[in-house]
Amino acid sequence: MRRFVGSYTYTHICVSRGTIVNRNKNSSSFLGGGHSFRFNRRTFRVQKDMVKKWLCILLSLFVYTSVWANKDSLSVAERNALQGFNDTIDRLAEDFVEAYLVVADPGKNLYSVLGHCALRLKCDTFGLDYIFSYESEDASQKVLSFLAGHLKMGLYAIPVDTYSQVYQEDGRGVRQYHLNLSPADKQELWRVLDEEKARGEELDYDYYHRGCANSCVRFVNKALRGKKIMYAPWERDYVTGRELGREHTCNALWKRFWICFISGNEIDKPLYREAQLIMPEDLVSAWQKAAVDGRPLLSSVPEVLVEGNPQTGNTWFTPLVFALIVLLISIANLWWKKPYWDWLILGVQTIIGIVMTYLLFVSDLCCTDWNWLYVVFNPLPAIFWYWRRYWVLPYIGVQVIWCVAMIYMLLTNQVLVDWPHIVLALAFAAVLLKQYLVKTK
Repeated sequence: MRRFVGSYTYTHICVSRGTIVNRNKNSSSFLGGGHSFRFNRRTFRVQKDMVKKWLCILLSLFVYTSVWANKDSLSVAERNALQGFNDTIDRLAEDFVEAYLVVADPGKNLYSVLGHCALRLKCDTFGLDYIFSYESEDASQKVLSFLAGHLKMGLYAIPVDTYSQVYQEDGRGVRQYHLNLSPADKQELWRVLDEEKARGEELDYDYYHRGCANSCVRFVNKALRGKKIMYAPWERDYVTGRELGREHTCNALWKRFWICFISGNEIDKPLYREAQLIMPEDLVSAWQKAAVDGRPLLSSVPEVLVEGNPQTGNTWFTPLVFALIVLLISIANLWWKKPYWDWLILGVQTIIGIVMTYLLFVSDLCCTDWNWLYVVFNPLPAIFWYWRRYWVLPYIGVQVIWCVAMIYMLLTNQVLVDWPHIVLALAFAAVLLKQYLVKTK
């Protein structure tokens, strides 16, 4: 994650007057799209420029009024020029805000593997151009706080140049799509985003319910004030968050492997239609096929803000390959009888089990409720290791039943875990079987 530090001028849109009322409010350090970048503190001063622009507008209106009073004496060309000026004034008074959906490519880190999206609002008339993005504290710098669920997040307004620079340094592409909202809806969207930003940066970190994509949906729906986004027919009425995550991490199998350990049953609940829009790419696809007030909601052709580096796919050493190697060694160790291998497997299983126990019973991190991996990866075998002759055989039976059930769920497209986790569970069962055979001799 990148750290942004700066200040932002709130720009409340006054729809009835077609003006913008500014009030300054300094923001503290915040993150942008999963980054850790700091720039020098500065204040974005727009008041002086606004005064100059308004003086120019008033002077133009004075000249315009004087000329219009004598329009009967003007030539046809002069009248056409005067009418064009009049149309320009009317347009500036109404449609002076541009809105975009900004999408960033997936990154190399765990927290950026799904990409990122935000809303950009631009007003050339008043010299304002910001990307409004939900950001959190840097999880890579506060790992324990992340696991405890104590990270904070908030909506931040980031200058476009700074936002683009951060992603360029990270090698991630950024593109934007024009939002075809009415002038009143765009002004209302700016007001909605200002109100959300005013809540500050002390919101509890929630990457699932307050993620980038579903937040964009929520903000736009609120700005529409009762009007509905008309979506194209959905391919699936219901889908789970885990299934969506699995579909979007095909090129990041190791990250998918670890995400499964910290994601509980909350992401296994079915999402109905619009609630499925939790991934940036899914949001783009759905909005390009959607309409508001009879016009397409999102442009079909993006404008590139930052050219990204080509993304590398998976190497041959995937989690499944790793799990198969561990399983083969564990089975071979039934004859090799090397004790250090057993202690290595038991140690890794115990460490993972302790972390999962903390997430399940102590942590406030979102989506860390019951996890089916806890049946296999828990610290109970290490705690009761001395009495293993009494429980190891029934526990092996539980693991085998668990593996059969999880394989059935995968084959029927009811994803709860992934193949590498099942193979590792079988490897751990082989280690326990060796211990049982040695203990009973």
